[in-house]
Amino acid sequence: MEVKTGKELLETIYYEDAQKRINRYKGTDSLVVWCDNNAYIIGYEMGSDFHTISEFLKYRIRLIGFEKFTHEIDSTEFDFITELLDVIEDGLASDYLGEIMQEVYQMEDLSQC
Repeated sequence: MEVKTGKELLETIYYEDAQKRINRYKGTDSLVVWCDNNAYIIGYEMGSDFHTISEFLKYRIRLIGFEKFTHEIDSTEFDFITELLDVIEDGLASDYLGEIMQEVYQMEDLSQC
């Protein structure tokens, strides 16, 4: 039998709890993103953590600061702002934010489950 450290045990508990939450939202118009070993539900269903992708990203920026946020998404502050302004101008901001969510936070569409 494998012995787990306290941290590994907590991670297992958090993961199992997250899976239970995710299962409740399967088949709805919700999204799930993973961040800091936590699953966050984005959608308009009762009990979701955030209503929109933008709301989640603003939470991350407030929580860790803009500099750490841009590092988290593997960008610089200047490059992120420049790219965001470009995609806003082209009408593709939601596509750009969706790419960030998929690449950095492993976003999954629960309506497809």
